[in-house]
Amino acid sequence: MTTLDKPGVHRRRRSPLWARLCLIFGCVLTLVSGIALIGGQALVSRYTSSIPQISVLGKDQARRDVKGPINILLVGIDKRRNDEPGSLVRADTVMWAHIPAAHDRAYLLSLPRDLDVPIPAHKPSGYQGTTGDKLNAAFAFGAGEKQDLASGLQLLMKTVQGFTGVKFDLVGMIDWYGFTGITHELGGVTMCLDKGFKSTQPGFTGYSFPAGCNHYNEHTALALVRQRYDLPGGDYDRQKLQQQFVMQILKQALSKDVVSNPVKLDKIIRSVGASLQLDLGGYDFLDLVFALRNIKPTDIITMQIPHATKKKNGADYEELVQPLGTELFQGLIKGQVDDVLIKHPELATKVQT
Repeated sequence: MTTLDKPGVHRRRRSPLWARLCLIFGCVLTLVSGIALIGGQALVSRYTSSIPQISVLGKDQARRDVKGPINILLVGIDKRRNDEPGSLVRADTVMWAHIPAAHDRAYLLSLPRDLDVPIPAHKPSGYQGTTGDKLNAAFAFGAGEKQDLASGLQLLMKTVQGFTGVKFDLVGMIDWYGFTGITHELGGVTMCLDKGFKSTQPGFTGYSFPAGCNHYNEHTALALVRQRYDLPGGDYDRQKLQQQFVMQILKQALSKDVVSNPVKLDKIIRSVGASLQLDLGGYDFLDLVFALRNIKPTDIITMQIPHATKKKNGADYEELVQPLGTELFQGLIKGQVDDVLIKHPELATKVQT
């Protein structure tokens, strides 16, 4: 079993962090670029200056222009304000966002939290490394009991770079409160289900989700995108629900004229910004906003890795199916991912928008 599953290690319920990740370069950049068009650079600076910066990629990042392809590590952490001292912080959601050189679309690849991967040694936390453990363990072992989030993010980044071959240009991390805050400020979110069901998910029993399109507040939306036990595809169906949630959040943020409502816009940006940390890797945030401002929800291609479930030491793991896994990673790195998706359309997840 993974060290995180051993007795005596503090554990918490999982949270739907995949959904929150896209807010970093979805809602945040879209909405802030909307501010720029309305209020100018001074107003944009008011918001961007409030987003905390962390050092993960290296302290001596030279200033660079936003040109060429951009690879982004997006991480969601299960850290609460009432965490017990010494509890391990997990990265329950890990995503690789690839933006081609034309900056006209984005590819979002979900990396399963239970993916069996080698984790390198990490001197800052004293972790010795392993040839195989669950991906989300990398963050926990990097952060340690001191909950050094930057250290945890750094080890997770090294782990992903190790088995994919990508070099990330910037890194974003968001916690629990980014999800609930923006959903609340938008007045909830509309989600559509092909089949209805009643939840048996621990902590969410009693919830009923009918078929069709229905509007959910931040609490019921949270319950919905955490579902796994009642879905035929388990965790991968949950990823699809979370992907749909992201698209609907973006769609609603634009359709409700948020950018023309300064009061609502202020609340949303501040809500997300308070839960977000970035290492911009030498980029200027304003430059990123304007370079990526034309990417719309319909320009986002969501993907999953080729995977298979396996048992290891009595626990469930996911493994990367080869050689297709490496082909997918290289397609993203070399700007040839469309060719991979044409040959393997099953890697593109269908999300209702």
